[in-house]
Amino acid sequence: MNPDILLHATEVSKIYTLWRRPTDRLTAPALQEIATNLRWMPAVSRWAGAKARQKARPFAALQPLSLSVRRGESLGIIGRNGSGKSTLLQILAGTLTPSTGSVERKGRLAALLELGSGFNLDFTGRENVFLQGAIYGVPPAEMTRHFEEVAAFAEIGEFIEQPVKTYSSGMLVRLAFAVQVVLRPDVLIVDEALAVGDVFFQAKCAAYFRERLAAGMSLIFVSHDLVSVKALCREAIVLHQGVVRFQGGSKEAASVYHGLHAQEARQALPGAAAAPAPAGREPPRRNWQSGDEIGTREAEFTACEVFDEAGHDRRHFAEGEGIRLRLHVQAKVATPVLHGAFQIVDRHNRALYGISTVHREAEGLALAAGAAAVLEIEIPGRLGAGEYLVDVALGWGDRGDGAFTHHCHRVGGITALSIGRVTPRAQFLGPVDLQATMAFQQA
Repeated sequence: MNPDILLHATEVSKIYTLWRRPTDRLTAPALQEIATNLRWMPAVSRWAGAKARQKARPFAALQPLSLSVRRGESLGIIGRNGSGKSTLLQILAGTLTPSTGSVERKGRLAALLELGSGFNLDFTGRENVFLQGAIYGVPPAEMTRHFEEVAAFAEIGEFIEQPVKTYSSGMLVRLAFAVQVVLRPDVLIVDEALAVGDVFFQAKCAAYFRERLAAGMSLIFVSHDLVSVKALCREAIVLHQGVVRFQGGSKEAASVYHGLHAQEARQALPGAAAAPAPAGREPPRRNWQSGDEIGTREAEFTACEVFDEAGHDRRHFAEGEGIRLRLHVQAKVATPVLHGAFQIVDRHNRALYGISTVHREAEGLALAAGAAAVLEIEIPGRLGAGEYLVDVALGWGDRGDGAFTHHCHRVGGITALSIGRVTPRAQFLGPVDLQATMAFQQA
């Protein structure tokens, strides 16, 4: 292996056996044994073998893939839940044996795979620091010299002397990450663990990543926060249903990820449109997979389309680009005057901006039973780099603050939006550009 390559995986895969019933774990091997031992009775052997195969089927959690990570490189791995990300990381870390292929590693490898993994919940934070050191082969004397550094980075105060089972998830990840700071691994694998930390700790960790990458550490980083992946990783892999769908630059990977998500939604729900619907064409059908829906459904959303200012179907935008939403509505019964609303939330489900037609004193629309309508929303290009969700609602009445007195349909997370940074230097801080101005004046 090239001396600059610290981790190399060759055609690794993982295949699990899925059983129809729990009892099949016992009967299938017995039938297979009969098929093997009674080959001199061909009919019985074939029958037993066929029955054994019926009781189980293989499931490929990860199709064969190869990758290399060089010294000082950072690799992002992105994909939806169930795409095989965690399986791959466990194989790379050595905590899971691949079904095929092999992994070569050089130097010290550390992994933050699951929150609290490797910790004894009954031990104090201090005791767990030494336990982690022992796991990675660091002598107690060396951990003693570095203990204050760990405590300072974790910033959990007197709780470091308390049992870990009393910690919040944020405190636990702070301590786990602080230990890695002292271990100074050659390869660090992080699987979404930092998502539970607050924004200040996340910024602290990002600064640590950059510092250690510059010093030659390699990073393998899994996160649903595509902005962080693009900021920290030059290269990325997109996994989809256990298969590598893209391997290359992290910015291109983010676009592929969003394209796969949109394609999957259209395929799962036939009739969803990929472009603006011409007049007279059947409107697209439901094309989202959110389970966060409430309402009495006298009228309901049937589809959501997202376009750029030129009318192209997109989910990934750059800072400064305008966004258009087209929401298709269908009435089940005759309705009073309907109003619409939407809000943009961040990945922590914090509302960043919301508005309704009531707020804008815009005209609503009464619908006859079976009638359809379209609600158009235009969002100026003022969102900062990040990942966002859009919530939408239908209803009628005004309770006085712009909200409806009656909600007939609300969909949380009807679509996702990804905003990428145009230049390395941010033009403003925060999720939304308020377009404030600043100027000095001579006193």
